Amino acid sequence: MSAPLKQEIGQLLMMMASDFQQRLDTDLHSRGVEGIRARHRAVFLHLGRFGPSRSVDLALAAGIRPQSMMVIIHELEQLGLLERHTDPSDSRAKLIDFTGSGRQFIAQLGQSTETVWNQYSQLLGEDKLESTFSALKLLLNGKPGEQENE
Repeated sequence: MSAPLKQEIGQLLMMMASDFQQRLDTDLHSRGVEGIRARHRAVFLHLGRFGPSRSVDLALAAGIRPQSMMVIIHELEQLGLLERHTDPSDSRAKLIDFTGSGRQFIAQLGQSTETVWNQYSQLLGEDKLESTFSALKLLLNGKPGEQENE
């Protein structure tokens, strides 16, 4: 691979993330979902992956300041998508979790994600998209010399 191609990997991956989000937002909009902004994605990504969490842990996972995360959480509470509960392991702390409406939103998000998958599949073909997905997972989670066993 030539040096210019190697130097473009970061740009390409960021552009793909942007393309994915744009397609996802378009589909969510077509489903009548409004009010969700780019800054809210950090909560959905990490809360969806790790379950009920403290705001400071969500901020750390998202790479943002805890104060910024609290603003985002407050906005999503106002939209009725998140709620706070006392942490059973520390009564001074609060856990952030999805409300019923938040879980419905996650279901819609899943449907929109499937729509984007289908769009990409039409461009690449299902086998090539699955192979690309597996390769990206390996890059994200793997260590040098590991191979995926899926």
